Amino acid sequence: MTVHDAHSVCIPPVASAADDADPQPLPSAPLYRAIHAARRALSDADVDPADLDAIIYVVQRRQVPLRWQSARVACALGAREDVAAFDVPGTRAAWGMTMALRTPGESVRRVLVIEAEGTGRPSASLISD
Repeated sequence: MTVHDAHSVCIPPVASAADDADPQPLPSAPLYRAIHAARRALSDADVDPADLDAIIYVVQRRQVPLRWQSARVACALGAREDVAAFDVPGTRAAWGMTMALRTPGESVRRVLVIEAEGTGRPSASLISD
């Protein structure tokens, strides 16, 4: 098993919409940070987003209503439509789910685990064979 970790060092500014255009909602800070950390991890590992089997987004507190940040990250990355996407409460649960998904005989080979909701730097870890 190989683990590639990446920490987003710098997040480029979001371009603002033109005054005459319909205003587009800006992404939430944690989501924006998560997307950049995920892109960095995939780039560092030289893995295409279409090759991901699962994306796990670590949430720090209960989401009511559910935000499905993992699906938003998958869409932003250009992952396959059938990629498994989970929002999981806490790092320990995320790693437990990762190991459960990667059981022998299963087709899951590449899992991206993302943490971006804390006060520290966002991180993304690609777990692959």
